[in-house]
Amino acid sequence: MHTIGLQIVSGELEPGNPLPPEDELTSDLAVSRTVLREAVRVLAAKGLVEARPKTGTRVRPRAEWNILDPDVLSWRLEATNDRRLYEETTEMRLAIEPLAARLAATRALGAETSAIAEAYAAMEAGVDDQAAYLAADLSFHDRILAAGHNELLGHLAGILRGVLRTTFEFTTTPQRSRRRALPLHRAILDGIVAKDADRAEEAARTLIADTAADIRRHGSGDGKQKER
Repeated sequence: MHTIGLQIVSGELEPGNPLPPEDELTSDLAVSRTVLREAVRVLAAKGLVEARPKTGTRVRPRAEWNILDPDVLSWRLEATNDRRLYEETTEMRLAIEPLAARLAATRALGAETSAIAEAYAAMEAGVDDQAAYLAADLSFHDRILAAGHNELLGHLAGILRGVLRTTFEFTTTPQRSRRRALPLHRAILDGIVAKDADRAEEAARTLIADTAADIRRHGSGDGKQKER
C-alpha cells in the first residue's frame, strides 16, 4: 500500500493511469494476490484509485483524493522536498495547535498535565537519540490535543500525527537542534501547568514560527534543520 500510494502521490503513476497488471505488481512487491487486492482496496477507500469494469483499476484525479487522510498526507510529504508542502503543514499547525494549547491550559485534568510533562521529560532524556526524541515529541503534541477535551479537535491528532512525524524527521536531525527546541516545548508545558491560556497559546505560536523559519532557511540553503 505504501509503495503504490507513494507512486501515485509522487506522480510516478498519474491520474488516469491504470495500475500495472496484478502479476507484475505481485512479482515486484513480493506479495500475494490477496495482499495486493487488500492494499488496492484501502487505496480506493483513500480516494487514490477506482476500479471500473473493462478499464481496470486507475488512478483518480487529485481533486478526488482524501488529502486529509494521514497516509496520504505522509506520502505527500515523503514524495517531495518541496518547501511549500512544509509551509502548508506549518499553516495547518498554526490553525490548530495554539488553540489546543490554550484549551489544554484551561481544561487539562491533573493526570493529563502529568502525562504532557512526562512526554516532555522523555524528550529531555532522549535528546541524544533522534528516534527516542521523535517518539516523545509526537506524544507531547498528541497529549496536548487530547487534554483540550474537544472531541473534534482531538480527532485531528490522528490526521496531524502522520504530517508531524514526517515534518519532525525533516527538522530533527542535528542534536543541537533538538536541544534548541526543548525550551520552546518547555514554555508550552509551563503555560499549561500554570493554567495560563494566553501563555500556552503564545508559546505554541512561538514554537511553530520557529519551525517555519527553520524550513525557510533550509529551502534557501542556509544552515541545517532543527527539530520541533
